[in-house]
Amino acid sequence: MPGRGIFFEIQVFLQTLAMIHAIEMINNSTLLSGITLGYEIYDTCAEVTKAMGAAVRFLSKFNASKDEVEFKCNYSDYTPRVKAVIGASYSEVTMSVSRLLNLQLIPQVSQASSSEILSDKIRFPSFLRTVPSDLYQTRAMARLIHMSGWNWIGIIATDDDYGRFALESFGIQAMANNVCIAYKEMLPAFLSDSTINAKVNQAFEKIIEETRVNVIVVFMRQFHVMRLFQKAIERNINKVWIASDNWSAAVKVSMIPYIKRLGTVVGFAFKSGNISTFHDFLKTLHAKPMENNKFLNEYMLLLSACAHVKDQELNNCISNCTQESLMYKAGENNQTLKDDFLIANIEPGFIHSTMLAVQTIAYAIREQCQDRNCKNPFAFAPWELLEKLKKVKITDSEKEVHFDAKGDMNTGYDVLLWKEINGQIEITNMAEYDLQKDDFIFPDEEKKTDFFNLKKFWSKCSQECRPGQMKKVTASPHTCCYECVYCPENHYSNQTDMDHCYLCNNKTHWSPVNSTRCHKKTVQYLNWNDWFAVLLLILSGLGVVLIVMISTIFTRYLDTPVVKASEADIFRSKWVAY
Repeated sequence: MPGRGIFFEIQVFLQTLAMIHAIEMINNSTLLSGITLGYEIYDTCAEVTKAMGAAVRFLSKFNASKDEVEFKCNYSDYTPRVKAVIGASYSEVTMSVSRLLNLQLIPQVSQASSSEILSDKIRFPSFLRTVPSDLYQTRAMARLIHMSGWNWIGIIATDDDYGRFALESFGIQAMANNVCIAYKEMLPAFLSDSTINAKVNQAFEKIIEETRVNVIVVFMRQFHVMRLFQKAIERNINKVWIASDNWSAAVKVSMIPYIKRLGTVVGFAFKSGNISTFHDFLKTLHAKPMENNKFLNEYMLLLSACAHVKDQELNNCISNCTQESLMYKAGENNQTLKDDFLIANIEPGFIHSTMLAVQTIAYAIREQCQDRNCKNPFAFAPWELLEKLKKVKITDSEKEVHFDAKGDMNTGYDVLLWKEINGQIEITNMAEYDLQKDDFIFPDEEKKTDFFNLKKFWSKCSQECRPGQMKKVTASPHTCCYECVYCPENHYSNQTDMDHCYLCNNKTHWSPVNSTRCHKKTVQYLNWNDWFAVLLLILSGLGVVLIVMISTIFTRYLDTPVVKASEADIFRSKWVAY
């Protein structure tokens, strides 16, 4: 969980509580008779180096006097400190930790890391996750953009492994859906980077310059989005923002002052499920022992430091609280836990996937311990648990879920729409994205109408070519940028944005320039009593009379020098032919 190196992140704190709750539920059930799950929680501060330090501790030998890792050629009989690891939230951190855990094939189940590269079982053989790969998220995004009639969009992402892989995946899906990317802006991975303000300003300059781009896809962490949106509000930028799963349901982002000025936010979140037991857990959190939960203690200190602010400003106060103010309030843990505040900040998809991660490990342990005494810590090795974990199947919301061959749990996505209700921005479920059908499912007609109302926003490189016109490629390298020209004579187009005009059948049909259809040719006959027909007959008759007269004269004077000089024989042949 990101700690004081950045700021206290409520959402990841809630994921931590969700894991504790899921473990307690299993320990209080009969699922693992005689076996109690224990846990250690480490704060990575969203930094790879801190996460690696925790991972090395996990690899140390069980019950050893020191946290030292034994390096061996064969770890099949080696018993490390832990049997499985849950986390991390961020893909970049997860990749680094996974490479260490691979040494001993310790199962790692992430509740949020969605980078597509993590599906590669050659590089990450012991990694699994309870969420889909970004492959499906980028496919869903591209499909939504295509269905909304947009083809000219921008992208802003963080310059880290997650952002780069997401950008690459989206580029492939966009191309398949005839969507062009006008610009790609990369922001530093950490807010402490000295260049971040310059990069943000550079991104906004590009947004302002590209007036035809009104849809922007954002692959960033929540604290990056907070910084970006605060600057966007200052510059009065109004767009359609496509949110990735990392921040699409972020309550603290939706509560930024004047967030309504930004425009419309449509996002994709991990599929949620029944988390009512977690709500109950939060309501009774005050009765839980807090001595060993440093994160809960820190949360209490933050509540004390922010006791003077209103509830709607509590999120910002907690995020901006300094280490000095915490030290000052260290002895004042007399605040309530504000369970209503915690419940209001729940992002259901993350909580659900965290609880699923714990459940899958518990079910795998049950399978592993059917034929052995697992009260003995040496009963099985982590790599044995990994094999059971790959095959585990559990029922979630009356559906059977399991890991696929790539270690992903393809539960689908909720499509979210940020709507203004009673003057406040509410994050609402608009649709569900079905991974297998590659389509959107709507709960009712109102949500379906909200979805198709997105078409009213315009984000195209070129104006739409009308029927009777066709696209003409311009000097731009993008296929979405073109000119509209009229169909030439005897050609037509009957749809919008056609790449070429159809040719009419010249024998039976014709069409003028800029035509939307072919017209059937009509055959017209002249009547005998028509003046024009009579005139033609008279002229034809005169022509025949003249030819006969000239032929007669030539025949009569055939032997004269004049007629011979005019090659009369040839003339007669022509006349006969006529």
